Amino acid sequence: MRLLISLIILLAAQLPGSSLAPWAEGVEVGWLDPVINEASGIEVSTRYSNRLYHINDSGDTGRFFVTTFTGADAQSVRVLGFNPKDVEDLSLGPCGQPDECLFLADTGDNDRERPWIEIAVVRELRDFPAEVRPLARLRLRYPDRAYDAESLAVHPDGTIYLLTKQGQGNKGRPGTPRLHKIPTTWWKNQPGPETLDFVTEIDLEKVAGNIPASARLPTSMDISPDGKRVLILNYINAIELAFDFSQPVPAADGWREGRDYQRISLINLNQQEAIAYLPDGNAFLYDTESRGSPVARGRLVQVRRAAGPPDRTQKEPGVPTR
Repeated sequence: MRLLISLIILLAAQLPGSSLAPWAEGVEVGWLDPVINEASGIEVSTRYSNRLYHINDSGDTGRFFVTTFTGADAQSVRVLGFNPKDVEDLSLGPCGQPDECLFLADTGDNDRERPWIEIAVVRELRDFPAEVRPLARLRLRYPDRAYDAESLAVHPDGTIYLLTKQGQGNKGRPGTPRLHKIPTTWWKNQPGPETLDFVTEIDLEKVAGNIPASARLPTSMDISPDGKRVLILNYINAIELAFDFSQPVPAADGWREGRDYQRISLINLNQQEAIAYLPDGNAFLYDTESRGSPVARGRLVQVRRAAGPPDRTQKEPGVPTR
């Protein structure tokens, strides 16, 4: 039976005077190719129209997939020399002018015992061959202990951010997720394994709402194209933060809903573990790693800017024509 995996797009409604524009209901826009059978990362190309990137979760080989905007016609691309233990997320970001790169995060560690983790950096190409050599392979370690992490995002300035799934608590009490970063100046030199820089804790207990602790664990993350907002996915909803991680993040006890963060209600998908803004920042995609399960369908909601009619120049919603 053909594997059906739901791919959802949400469109932002821009409202004057609002710090964080609210989001409309989601609409199902496609099904992932059956080879993507445990989707755990997604990105939208900013250079090539009608193109998405995906990875599978743990147990897969060191590869990624290229599909159409609806998740069809998957091409598998093997990253030579990259043999991940548990690849968990995928990001797209700058890696030196004029290049953009894919960042594949081998950061999963359910038992929290790995001495180091790895990120493979692959230059984005117009036409990918069946195998590519990575631009870099970054071996990293945390400053204090091992963590499990499923959320990676690259800032427009090139800094790589990694959000742990748990904090410093034990497995029964996961604690507050911790944000770390890899400065651009370091990863281009690749001396590794290098120690990650701790940035701050992200208090998801405060912002995720009244949901179980196990359901609010972060499963994916993305930074908006302008660097000023962050999406964090969990098993129930998504959180948007109005913070630029390149600037100091204020203490969580001062965060105010609607100004500093907002909860985004989602069509709930089993094991939703991938999220990505579209290139204009006014929409995002998320999907599920669920295999063979039917999913709910949502409505199509059009993007409307605050001052003017919707942009009808896009070939696909939010994907630039090139």
